[in-house]
Amino acid sequence: MTDIEKLLAIEEIRQLRPRYFRVIDAKQFDELEDLFTPDACFDSREAVYDPIKGQYPGFPVSPVSKGRDEVIKGIIAGMPDTLQSCHMGNTGEIEILSDTTARGIIPFSDRLIIPGVLATAGYGYYYDEYEKLDGKWRIKSGTLKRKRCLLYTSPSPRDCS
Repeated sequence: MTDIEKLLAIEEIRQLRPRYFRVIDAKQFDELEDLFTPDACFDSREAVYDPIKGQYPGFPVSPVSKGRDEVIKGIIAGMPDTLQSCHMGNTGEIEILSDTTARGIIPFSDRLIIPGVLATAGYGYYYDEYEKLDGKWRIKSGTLKRKRCLLYTSPSPRDCS
């Protein structure tokens, strides 16, 4: 792989998490399939684990999903219609391992709101592995590691005009 090919691969990979954030915030879940490999794996244990209670809250699916269909099912379950979200990804570290494999660490912050119920502000890192299939880079595995999540009581929606 030439230096130019590496730069092109890094740029294609660099766009995966921001696209993921946009898709889940807009709830355009039909676009998720194109972002993951068929054998994708996603570990969100640190995103849903309550360290104070020492347990996972009543999460509707396993916090570790294996296979693209299960990964997408878990994402959809974690993004109900009542949830308003805004995810912001920052420029990450991407390392090309071979012509078809790479890994990256992507910093992020997010705001999650269920009006009248709760609001959170958090940040952390996605630890990703990527694979190039059929000429296109995709997420093969992702591990979400939250560094901080602040929980607030969410006020009822109001007109801000």
